[in-house]
Amino acid sequence: MELIIHYTAIPEGLSLDAVKADLANLLEDDGWLTGSGAGFIELELEDEKVNPKYGILTVKNYLQKAQFTPDTTIELAGTPVGIYE
Repeated sequence: MELIIHYTAIPEGLSLDAVKADLANLLEDDGWLTGSGAGFIELELEDEKVNPKYGILTVKNYLQKAQFTPDTTIELAGTPVGIYE
């Protein structure tokens, strides 16, 4: 399952590389980075062996704790959802 994080700014004290490394460590074998660029990070979540909702909740929780801005969204199947919703 493809998950895309759309953001307008990286929180102070973090870099894009640090965020990608943090997400890779948190997801371990349950997901992996497939791309990134200005304003987005794209991940693939394992959905054959593991329920992807755990990966979605892990990503959402990380973004909240890292204090991404309220306009940050995660997009699943073409539908964006705010990280604080």
